[in-house]
Amino acid sequence: MRSLRWRMALWFALSVVGVLAIFVAITVWHLRTELQVEKWERSHPGQPGFILHGNYSDPEINDIAGELAELSLFYAIPVALLALGVGYLLARRAFQPVSDMNTQLRAIGARSLDQRVHLTAADAEFRSIEENLNALLGRLDASFRQLTEFSAQVAHELRTPLTLLRLQVEEAAGRIEPVLAESLQVELSRLSDYVEQCLLLATAEQGRLTLQLAPVPLRTLATEMMETYELLARDGDRRLTVVAAEDAVVTADPRYLRQMLHNLLTNALRHGKGGIFVTIGRDGTDVVCRVGNAIASQRAAAPGTGLGLRIVRALAGLHPKLAFKNGEVAGRYSAELRWT
Repeated sequence: MRSLRWRMALWFALSVVGVLAIFVAITVWHLRTELQVEKWERSHPGQPGFILHGNYSDPEINDIAGELAELSLFYAIPVALLALGVGYLLARRAFQPVSDMNTQLRAIGARSLDQRVHLTAADAEFRSIEENLNALLGRLDASFRQLTEFSAQVAHELRTPLTLLRLQVEEAAGRIEPVLAESLQVELSRLSDYVEQCLLLATAEQGRLTLQLAPVPLRTLATEMMETYELLARDGDRRLTVVAAEDAVVTADPRYLRQMLHNLLTNALRHGKGGIFVTIGRDGTDVVCRVGNAIASQRAAAPGTGLGLRIVRALAGLHPKLAFKNGEVAGRYSAELRWT
């Protein structure tokens, strides 16, 4: 029994049974002593002045004590079960604040660190835990806000110097070796893209993005994006396939929905192998878009920053009724966007 409630209930029941066992043992011992040592005397019903004296024999004493022990054992079983049930109810009531705290803590995420745990009725010990948890959440909230604000500020400050560097490299392209100029442009473009992603992630995690929701035909959007990614896939001897039973319409911001699909496809191209499948369809009343591929045996050959999936998760969290889930099963990777 790993449950603390059941352990406490069992301890309570065993304590009750132990007390009863001690009580019965003392009672039986005292009764045997009285019957063996003490003589009894009583008057005759027909002759009040005639006093009868006598004592019990050992077989009679054993029979009386044994019957008492048997009756005690017979009644001890329902008493133990009753004690077990009462103990469980008491333990459940006593630990209800713990269950309430767990429920509230599960509802707190990266964008809801400002929430606090509140217990309506609890003992002083649980009140102390509540205060410490709220203090910890306050420190985490402050640290997370400082970190995201710092990331956003750094990314924002880097945009201008990188833009100036790119312009300077473009102007000096005639005075620089073509190979070096191209290499510098590629690296600056990569750094600019990284900075833009950091800024987007920080803004999304802070909840400061303004969404412009609109009906979006999901298959149409995916098909339009596939033209570019099919070229990239063919360049790596891979194939990109879109499978859509219908052109499901979802409510989303087209810019950020395109960004999410871009990140998922880039992740599949970078870390996967073989064919890439984009599946669009319905699961009951839900609209589901999945991007799946086989996992490359040597994923370290193309390391990433890990920003792509974080951005997808952050952007999905801002959209109403949109959930993001990803995972690996049997050597295959699958990323899912689900509108409920």
